[in-house]
Amino acid sequence: MSLPKYESYKDSGVEWLGEVPSHWSTAGLRWLAVRYSGGTPDKGNPSYWSDGDIPWLNSGSVNQPLISKPSAYITEEAFSNSSAKWIPEGALLMALAGQGKTKATVAQLGFRSTCNQSMAAIVPGNKITARFLYWWLTSNYENIRNLSGGDLRDGLNLELLGSIPCPITEIREQTAIVAFLDRETAKIDALVEEQKRLIELLKEKRQAVISHAVTKGLDPNAMMKESGVEWLGEVPAHWNVRSFLSAFDVVYRYPTYFDIQYEDAGIIEIRGEAIGSNGEIITLNDQRYISKETSDRFPMTQMEEGDLVMSVRGTLGKVAKITKSYIGSNITANLLRLSPNRILFDSDFVRYTVNSLEFTEQLSMFSSQTTIRTVTIPQLNQIRIACPPLEEQAAIAEKLGRRIAKLDALSVEAQTLVQFLRQRRSALISSAVTGKIDVRGMSTIEVEAV
Repeated sequence: MSLPKYESYKDSGVEWLGEVPSHWSTAGLRWLAVRYSGGTPDKGNPSYWSDGDIPWLNSGSVNQPLISKPSAYITEEAFSNSSAKWIPEGALLMALAGQGKTKATVAQLGFRSTCNQSMAAIVPGNKITARFLYWWLTSNYENIRNLSGGDLRDGLNLELLGSIPCPITEIREQTAIVAFLDRETAKIDALVEEQKRLIELLKEKRQAVISHAVTKGLDPNAMMKESGVEWLGEVPAHWNVRSFLSAFDVVYRYPTYFDIQYEDAGIIEIRGEAIGSNGEIITLNDQRYISKETSDRFPMTQMEEGDLVMSVRGTLGKVAKITKSYIGSNITANLLRLSPNRILFDSDFVRYTVNSLEFTEQLSMFSSQTTIRTVTIPQLNQIRIACPPLEEQAAIAEKLGRRIAKLDALSVEAQTLVQFLRQRRSALISSAVTGKIDVRGMSTIEVEAV
């Protein structure tokens, strides 16, 4: 299905717009809207922030499309003694600075409020509606961020916002475009949320499948016994219970005091960020290397095929199995090398055990909380795990691998659909606000048609 277009187009002369319908025009934002920033009352004066009734917003407020509640309330005295200004309901707010994706994010105000100095209030005049302008600014998020040079440290300012070029058409047509976009993006957003819920359900299912297999086994008719460990509960009668570290011949952590010198090439250093969610080592864009001489100073953390590497600082319990590609690699101080005792344990079974919800909870319980959560080798030794016969461990791991692969494939499919829908949403907004499609009188569309 091809979407309708206007009868004729002309060059807008604006890079962001390209060609526009022949009856459209363009203007800088400074000619279409009043722009001003807010202010923050003295945070050192508690009375300014207690028992006030004037709504006030911080920069994070723009991370929701429609701002429905204030970040705080300030008093009349605070308002009078600061540069805070009233912003009318329905106006737009844009973050001039902020962490992550906040800078250049725009939102519409659902109530009369004030804001801090790191946000710009944008109050449209009579040539452009607030909602049409919202969609236009949203579609140009990256372009607007780049006005300040693109550096995360560089903020926007009111002058830069005034230079933003905007398409102009009659209000009736703007209203039709807005109605179309509000309706169609709501449909897409609902589909995205549906897929995100599915992803969460698949994640929970994955966790449940692993947890049941490594604590109860595959035979639903197996005789059970009390494990003597609260988190394990009952286990098959022919299973044993052992300390976690008894599963390994080598348990070693890289010394934290050693000052690492990095090279352009050499021995791969595995970091916690390289442990993927599916238990694999992933290649990082900023891969780090150490010299062979440096690595040889710490042979106990040189990885062998079949070893496990586990995070013991920060995000605890991320675990991956070492494959041929990473034989001889070394690890950071945030990780632990675990070389399985192959007489007692299958390395894949142990890896799945570490991924179980019950093990993760135990890891959290035994860990120490300083600035960054850490678990020590003695703390790990307090954790008990189920130990089936070696052949049964291999069978459990093999069946788990097949079941998890199916669940992961469904999750990837859902994530791919979410990405597709988000791309279609962006394309739809851009096409509508630049006049590449004519949505006047259009009742609905199929997402695939965009």
